[in-house]
Amino acid sequence: MKHRSGIASVIIGAAFVLGSVARAQEQHLVHADEPLWAPGSDNVWPKHFISKNEFGCIHPIGLGDWKFTPQDGDVDFETWYRITNYGVFHCWMNVSEGSDPESQSHSRPSFLIRISEGGPMELWVMQIGAVPGSNYLLLSRPPEGGLISQFNVLQHQCHRSQTRGGPSLDILKTRYCISTRKELIALARRMASLPPRGTLVLQNSEPGAK
Repeated sequence: MKHRSGIASVIIGAAFVLGSVARAQEQHLVHADEPLWAPGSDNVWPKHFISKNEFGCIHPIGLGDWKFTPQDGDVDFETWYRITNYGVFHCWMNVSEGSDPESQSHSRPSFLIRISEGGPMELWVMQIGAVPGSNYLLLSRPPEGGLISQFNVLQHQCHRSQTRGGPSLDILKTRYCISTRKELIALARRMASLPPRGTLVLQNSEPGAK
């Protein structure tokens, strides 16, 4: 086979159903151009602590490898999040993600924010990244004591007036949801009334994490 440029790559593959690919993008990515929460507030984690003999960072969740499992059990869309502590002088989480625990992307500084408590469910958001802005996971859980090891991951169905994006790239969508803090809290409360997207569960604890 001849090619005008003299150089070509030929990719051959079996036909497959694209519906699942499109379905994976139905949920809008939720993004804010600037982080909506900063450390120092009572509802933003991790927190600094200082005692007579120790100092460091306190986390409300177990650190380590967390697995997102879709509600429909489709293993093609499982995602692993590695959540680790940054340090002891500056408190934040480092969060990376991938299709399995060993294929993690670069980590991004992140915070966990409780946006409501009381009642049958607490609402939380995970704020991932600092520059340029942050992405958000909407989470819920029963108000149980102890170290958190599981969340429900809520849907991200944003109103059309809040979406941005350019033209689609083949079947890849470029639209995402832009949000203020007020809008994000309202979205989380609205999504809490719908079936969750799936669960986020701690699988392997980080060695040495307390």
